[in-house]
Amino acid sequence: MSDETPRRTGTTDGLDEALDLSPGRFLHAIYALFHNKAFGLILILLTGLLSLIGALLPQKPSSIAGDSERQAVWLDRVRDSVGGWTSILDALGFFSMFSSIPFLVVMGLLALSIIACTTHRIPVIWKAARHPHVRVKARFFDVAGLRTRFITSQEPDEALEVIVADARRHGLRVIHDDAGTGRGVYLDRNAWMPFGTVLAHTAFVVIMAGFVVSSLTGFRDERFALTIGYPREVGHGTTLVAEATGFRDTYYDNGGPKDYVADLVLRDGDETVAQQEVRVNSPLSHAGLMFHQAYFGVAAVMRVTDASGATVFEGGVPLEWTTQDKIFNYGHVTLPDQTMMYVISPASGQVGRGIAPGQVRVELRRGEKTAPLASTVIDMGTATPVGDYSVTFQREQQFTGMILRSDPGTGIVWAGFALLVVGTCMTMFFRHQRLWVRVSGTEEGTLVQMASPDRRDSGFTRFVTDMVERINTQLASATKKGDQRLSLIHI
Repeated sequence: MSDETPRRTGTTDGLDEALDLSPGRFLHAIYALFHNKAFGLILILLTGLLSLIGALLPQKPSSIAGDSERQAVWLDRVRDSVGGWTSILDALGFFSMFSSIPFLVVMGLLALSIIACTTHRIPVIWKAARHPHVRVKARFFDVAGLRTRFITSQEPDEALEVIVADARRHGLRVIHDDAGTGRGVYLDRNAWMPFGTVLAHTAFVVIMAGFVVSSLTGFRDERFALTIGYPREVGHGTTLVAEATGFRDTYYDNGGPKDYVADLVLRDGDETVAQQEVRVNSPLSHAGLMFHQAYFGVAAVMRVTDASGATVFEGGVPLEWTTQDKIFNYGHVTLPDQTMMYVISPASGQVGRGIAPGQVRVELRRGEKTAPLASTVIDMGTATPVGDYSVTFQREQQFTGMILRSDPGTGIVWAGFALLVVGTCMTMFFRHQRLWVRVSGTEEGTLVQMASPDRRDSGFTRFVTDMVERINTQLASATKKGDQRLSLIHI
């Protein structure tokens, strides 16, 4: 025997082929994964699960984005209900779910899956529309869900001519098939309507893109409170200033609020860019911003000066929060040195709480849950020292609370819904309807067979029934059974 080991020139167990990681095979494997229906279903379930988590867990207001101190205060508040999981959930981005990395990754993968499935299906739909399968086996006319047959004394060519003429009068495409036994034709209409599924799949991708755009670049401020007569910067990267110049509220006889309307003015510098009466379901819209009327209440107009006598704050502090025991209403504002000034007043119906009518309690804090740096009850109209500041409670004033939001992806979402409607209508109301016809000579005469797999389409069933009746009417004088009309056979 030779000591030399023969060199392997091919594979023996398929392992070499399996280890082939060429770019082409790798990309094909990735493509096959993404157009796999099971993989798409898993991504849909993951998207639903993450969306459910986002709906159940509190979400960070967009107004505190980029403000680490306010985010810390918000997390402390959330920790009371979420507990020890707060830090973990925050690290995972679950308190900003719809702009978090896990959610965006899953949405991206789902979009790629939909694109792959659509791309995979387009050639199939195109081939079915352009080059349909016109030839069927003889057995098809015996087992199809929708079928009929009859005998006529007309010659096969003449009978086929009658059928083709009727089909064309009623908008069916006719493709002849002369191969095989007898004469055959393929009839259909709405051949391009299956592309509605492509539009529907594209619509889902467009809708998801719109939501992603809104999540990444939009915002929603649930509490944008405006003290009547006091302008407030809109912020969020804009140069706009909003001011409620008036407010009116009306009530039912039982005391419930009937309507509340704010006269909202929006300015950019010295220019008024928008002005409108804002009420529930009638928001002001400008440059992608929406101001929705949401709530209202009482604000305390305050003036704060520092040790040098310079005014560091003058404006309204909406008392838009209520303590857990429902005893006090309060609001807060951040002073230039990041000290938080809380203004506290008894809630409606609360008396004997150490704060008399015409008074408020002012607390200075460095964080929501820290002990006050200073706390003083002050009288209306009297400048009172509070810590390093002099604070004056000038008067009470009404405030209106707005929901301020920006959804840059709204137009994209609406475009996606439009595509979805068009695609759904194409597939639901204009179904691709197909009918195979074979005409062949027999000893008894010309046998006409019609069959279609589209039995579930009741509209097409009625159409074929009527078509058979029309054809039999035209051929009745020549059939062996006189003018008897035949019906479809349903299996």
